[in-house]
Amino acid sequence: MTTGTRAIPNYRLYGERIEATPDFWVHCETIPERTHLHKFEISAHRHESFFQIFLVTEGGGEMLGPQRPLSFSAPCALFIPPGAVHGFRFARDVDGTVVTALVERLSAIVAGDRQIADFASALRIVPLERDAAAADMVAEALAGLRRELSRPAAGRGALIEALMTTAVVGLARAAGRGEPAGTGPDDRDARRVEQLLALIGAHFREHRPVGFYAAHIGVSAAHLNRLARARTGLSVQGLFAARQFEAARRELVFSPLSVQEIAYSLGFSDPAYFNRFFRRMTGTTPGAYRAAERAKLAA
Repeated sequence: MTTGTRAIPNYRLYGERIEATPDFWVHCETIPERTHLHKFEISAHRHESFFQIFLVTEGGGEMLGPQRPLSFSAPCALFIPPGAVHGFRFARDVDGTVVTALVERLSAIVAGDRQIADFASALRIVPLERDAAAADMVAEALAGLRRELSRPAAGRGALIEALMTTAVVGLARAAGRGEPAGTGPDDRDARRVEQLLALIGAHFREHRPVGFYAAHIGVSAAHLNRLARARTGLSVQGLFAARQFEAARRELVFSPLSVQEIAYSLGFSDPAYFNRFFRRMTGTTPGAYRAAERAKLAA
């Protein structure tokens, strides 16, 4: 079916319109919990601020995209990126789990890996019988999400983020878009940049110099900068700043820490320097950004 985007309603969660902002960044429930409210049929809609993962463990149905309906059956997963037009006709015996999360979490997951970003760029129906390891990774991650969301516990936020990342990576691998790189020069350079991004993710709060990353990867600082620019368009310092900025934005919106505490947690010895860094990246102060973004979520 072909539908003009102007006629597609923009929902938060299915029938919940964009104005009705939920007070969570991730939500998890069974597929029947939501679909029975709509008699197992959900008309075409989209979510600009969210992405979704449906793990279908029983039954099946049709996913309604911008063109023809696409059939699916268990075991499989459905990946819905932000802004994608979609709807569903579920079989009455359908079962499984659906996870909905803010788009900022997806942006953070795909930032360091072009293969994962490619997977996450479109609607996907991912059969799970072809790759048992990847299927188990997805199922265990989503089961873990449900457990963590059901109770408060130490480290809950960090674990939920890790589980969400695991689920998306597992889906990309199951879809055949996350195979290991080969052995040619291009593949070697790609692995080096992926290693760099992983190192930045582990050490971005420590403000390490470029030489620290170059030494770990086994190349010169100049060569590492050339690789980074060729593969990502940013220098090592630019990638480092982007990772800090992403963490700063997330913590300003979703954590109760003060701006000063966030600055120290990100390795800034002087909160005033953090303010200048953030203003350079956004044109506004951390406090103003926090107020504006929280107002959007609570309007």
